[in-house]
Amino acid sequence: MRVSFHNKIKVSILCLWMICFAFTSPSLAADDLKALIQKRLSEDGLTLDLSRVVIGPKGAIKLAKMEELSKVTTLLLQGNGIKYKGMKALAQSPHLANVKHLDLWGNLIGDLGLKALAESPYLKNLESLKIWKNEIADEAFDHVALSKNFSNVTTLLMNDNLITPDGASAFAKVESLPNLETLNLFRNEIGDDGAVAIANSKNFPNLKALYLGQNNIADKGAEALMGSEFFPALKSLDLVMNPLSSKIQMKAFKYTKEKGIQIIIR
Repeated sequence: MRVSFHNKIKVSILCLWMICFAFTSPSLAADDLKALIQKRLSEDGLTLDLSRVVIGPKGAIKLAKMEELSKVTTLLLQGNGIKYKGMKALAQSPHLANVKHLDLWGNLIGDLGLKALAESPYLKNLESLKIWKNEIADEAFDHVALSKNFSNVTTLLMNDNLITPDGASAFAKVESLPNLETLNLFRNEIGDDGAVAIANSKNFPNLKALYLGQNNIADKGAEALMGSEFFPALKSLDLVMNPLSSKIQMKAFKYTKEKGIQIIIR
């Protein structure tokens, strides 16, 4: 895997952010987790929001054993610091079999965490998966490609990770996301080569919204995306904060007017 200087800086910032988050967020002893679940579980038992409580890997392991999760369809675990070991435990929990919407923002699960998720024998009903800010890199897509757990996923958020042109090219070949409608790869490092690979992919015919802002995409990548014939359902293409020329900006304006597809470049 190629790790750019930009991505090294992102890792350092993310790690610093997580350290600060751990000290400024309410910490939780594993023994108190059951009481917290009772407090944050919706009355119908379908939504559990544990966001911004640092339970750590040990808390996630304990959480995975709790029957209270058996009805949950929406599980919000933003900034819980569960890391790979916590994700592995949750992925092996039969109590998460009904989860459709999973938000894992800022948990540093890494490629191995995504591998655990992809290989889970229980997380087969996912419809939306939010794994932004998790130090996920190119190798992760090998696991996604081999998994059957993502066939119903319509929303995939992988922004603020460590994805390079190689990773984007690997993602473009993935056939396990046939129903994907929203893809967010904002603030990665896919470049022109990654953008061209995605533009030439036939694997996302239902894609409606594509977010590729701040990815070091220049004119070549932008033109390939705007001219792609493989996104018949596309309604919005976000290319903000990329080094695009005024020529491409004018072309985007014209394309938006003629095709009815919103192209955002600023």
